[in-house]
Amino acid sequence: MPISGIQYVTENHAKMAYEYIEKEDLQEGQASVLLSEMDGSMIPIVETSLLEGEFDKRKCRKTRWQEARLCMAREPNKVTSFFYSTLGDVDRAGDLLYRVALKAGFGAATQVHFVGDGAPWIVNQVRRVFGSQASYLVDFYHITEYLSEAAEHSWTSEKKEWLHRSQSLLKSNEHKDLLANIRLRMPLDYITEELLEDRKEESPVQKCYRYIVNRQDCLDYKKALEQDLPIGSGEIESAHRSVIQKRMKIPGAWWREDNAGNMLALRSLRANGDWQNYWNYQAA
Repeated sequence: MPISGIQYVTENHAKMAYEYIEKEDLQEGQASVLLSEMDGSMIPIVETSLLEGEFDKRKCRKTRWQEARLCMAREPNKVTSFFYSTLGDVDRAGDLLYRVALKAGFGAATQVHFVGDGAPWIVNQVRRVFGSQASYLVDFYHITEYLSEAAEHSWTSEKKEWLHRSQSLLKSNEHKDLLANIRLRMPLDYITEELLEDRKEESPVQKCYRYIVNRQDCLDYKKALEQDLPIGSGEIESAHRSVIQKRMKIPGAWWREDNAGNMLALRSLRANGDWQNYWNYQAA
């Protein structure tokens, strides 16, 4: 069989997989708690429109990187997670986040424990689709990177000790004490109420302070640890490699945007173990 034939069959099934996911009938479940995460990963996109008088597509290629957004959900006592991915905008990602939660058992009484890196678009989508049923927790290891940078550039001694104490304060929900400790290393004219926007020429300490002070409602690590829930978003980071990057970022691969969106649907279908349902849908 020629390579072009394999490519045609694969792309055709990827398109049908996209249609299957769009029409998939998902009903509300009865899970009491769900774990959920969402993040973005860049994949290579190419455009090959021919210019007037040009016959070689290779001379008309435009390449760029585009963000593929991946969302997941599962029950805490289960190993298998469910995934959806899209090249669409943040609202499309939020819609798929809700659908993947339904697939995992989300219902009217379900509480969603969401862990993310604190990106505003993710926080907004979680609150849009789940409302009061979700609690958002900033990834502990992400916030630790800010603390580590602050310690490295500001404390001449006991850097590791300060970092460990800061982590302990976060885990016990004493982030106000942590902010007070960070303020001791900051210029007085920086500490104002206008901390919502990024500033130019910030030191690592100032970046750390701003990052924490703007996310104080997403730092309930104590409750998560008491309930044996994760405080890190490592699962979605690993899923980026296995669901998206393993196929979409192989050496030398560049994708047309429409094909890339369909392939993401096919990869999600595979990750969710929905092959048989897909074939039943095609047969029907």
